[in-house]
Parts: sequence; C-alpha cells; structure tokens
Amino acid sequence: MSLSRRQGKPMLEYVFFNETFRAQFADYLQDAGVAWTLKTDPIEETLILCIDEPEDDELWDRIDAHYDALNARDQAQTEAESNDLSGAGIYIELANGERTLATIDPDIMNRILSVISMDEFNQFVETIVSSVERPDDSPICKQLEKKAT
Repeated sequence: MSLSRRQGKPMLEYVFFNETFRAQFADYLQDAGVAWTLKTDPIEETLILCIDEPEDDELWDRIDAHYDALNARDQAQTEAESNDLSGAGIYIELANGERTLATIDPDIMNRILSVISMDEFNQFVETIVSSVERPDDSPICKQLEKKAT
C-alpha cells in the first residue's frame, strides 16, 4: 500500500501482482461500499487499486487487514513463480505528477517497517521528496520556524 494524492486529497494505492488477488480485493471494497479505480503501473506492470483515504478509521483498519492477508498470498505466489528473485520499491509521486520507482533492498525495507508504521514511512518519504524538489539549506531551526508560521 502506498499513499499518493489526487487533486490534493490523500489517496491510497494497493498494489497487486496477480489478477486473482486484485479481483478479490476489488470485490471486498465493493462489498464495503468503497469506490475504487484501477490502473496498471507501466514500470512494474502491477495492478493498482486506488481509493480515497477513508475517514472511518475502523473501515480503514479492516481494509488494510484484508489487503495485508491478500498481499501475503499475492507475494507468495509471485515469489514462487519468480525463480527466487526478490525486490522492494517505493513509488514516489513528484510535484509535477510524474511517478518513479525507487528500488530498495528488501531486507532493509523489512527492517524499516519492523520499527515504524507504513504511515510514518510514507510521511518520511514525502518529506525527503519535498526537500529534494524544493531545496532549503537554511539551518534546521529556521526551517522549523517557517513551518510553525
């Protein structure tokens, strides 16, 4: 799952490698009354279901739990079919709307996610992307003052 923005509004993206699991998740969302859109990532050729970030935290938790269960099965099937290839990546959406994929060592990604939540990780990545796109080499205290006002 990743976080992006559509017209400034937070949007969640759920990535699948296999159509079977994507369809099961789409059915789950439909049964939960959650509208979704489908897109295919041109880089990885993955299937991505996009939803607006739910305002109901309990619904969000149920959606995430269902995705986690399907994602584990999706990844297991993909790994079984991939001849021991292993990889992880972060989709990054730039200010101009362009998307890119940053490849990360899966062991490092697993270590990171073992100590922080996906939300914290996404916030961290968004901060880095923003800082790269809008460099500010003023002292940290000055940057914090700017954010406070």
